[in-house]
Amino acid sequence: MVTVSASRPWTYTLELPRDPSAQAVARAVLRAVLSERGMAELTGAAETLTAELIATAPAPAGAPLRLRLRGGEGGGRLQVSVGGHITEVAEEHGRTAVPLAGCRECAALDAARREAEVHGGDKAVDAAIAVRRHFRMTHRLPEGATG
Repeated sequence: MVTVSASRPWTYTLELPRDPSAQAVARAVLRAVLSERGMAELTGAAETLTAELIATAPAPAGAPLRLRLRGGEGGGRLQVSVGGHITEVAEEHGRTAVPLAGCRECAALDAARREAEVHGGDKAVDAAIAVRRHFRMTHRLPEGATG
């Protein structure tokens, strides 16, 4: 059996139809690629980011989405892009949004996310997306704001 060196740069590109199966197919491909490349520890964060990117990717009606996975540069890093939105996942990043102290909704969503992660699967991904979406919509500063 031939082994693949995870340290060499690599790229996978997948074209996905805009339908309800796109997220599940993308997550399955992502898990397979990360497992094969020895980067399985990034799976949770990468699945969450990929599902969010697919759900929010702008594209003309009926146009397919392109999922691009790139890794092997800088060790332990994965670059995920969907429709031009690029996000990097590194070994040290476990979550995509940090709940804000004092926000009851942040606390409730984060508790639900932690509970869902115990069971894994789609519910864990959905819960992580809910935390991130709430954080972005409620706590993120407006464009151009400082502070």
